[in-house]
Amino acid sequence: MINVNEILHRLMAEFKTLEEVTAIAMSGSKFSNYQDELSDINIVIYFTEPIAQEKRRQILIKFSDSIELDCQGEVNIDHCSLLDFAVELDLCYLDISTVEKELVAVTDEANITRHTSTQVAYFIHNSNILFDRHQILTNLKEKYTSYYSDQMRKRIITIQYPLLKKSHKSYYIRFERALEHRDRIHISDLLTHYLKCYLEIIFALNRQYYPIENRIIQITEETCTILPKLMREHIELLFVHANRYDKQLLSVIDLMIDQLTELLQQEQLL
Repeated sequence: MINVNEILHRLMAEFKTLEEVTAIAMSGSKFSNYQDELSDINIVIYFTEPIAQEKRRQILIKFSDSIELDCQGEVNIDHCSLLDFAVELDLCYLDISTVEKELVAVTDEANITRHTSTQVAYFIHNSNILFDRHQILTNLKEKYTSYYSDQMRKRIITIQYPLLKKSHKSYYIRFERALEHRDRIHISDLLTHYLKCYLEIIFALNRQYYPIENRIIQITEETCTILPKLMREHIELLFVHANRYDKQLLSVIDLMIDQLTELLQQEQLL
């Protein structure tokens, strides 16, 4: 009886025949320790030239009767459901030369801003390479994601740390105003961005690339050895106080920042 793995093997064999395809890999929670029954399968197709939509469609209709091409997002993605299996499949198409430029910018040059991250390095580092025509992807993975430079670590902390409280546009000040106005949507948005900033610092502190998976707190606890005390409990308290418009939220943020500051000072990063 044909299983999902055999279907995936056949699908990837179809893409391997295309001259534009230089590598194929699997990524995401389905092939990490953070999968569950709701996780999609993510196949990443690396190309040297864009693959025409009709070529992609002709391949996918052999394996699915439910296809959505060119889904909206930061990158080009096709989504489909595999025939005879309750399995959702995302195919992400990336230009190998663009990926290399992004890796060089992040890992070699530490060209990081408050809006960028090390996620591209995490993505490549944790990919399961299944096909690599000219070993380009393998070489990129080994060259750019096998280390975490001091320059990159310091750059991330220099950018992100002031945003917690020291900057005149810090999250702390913005929380004060949002709580005063009882602005639930703004508070929710601030929580998301504050926690990303806070966790960016923790991952940099631990020389870990920022994850792409959703279970960010679990990943933080399992991959980082230098952690603030009661980190999970404090994060949960943020949501409790935010839901009540309770200014105790600011006290929790103060405590979180103080603990993080102490850890950074111990590592001589402040």
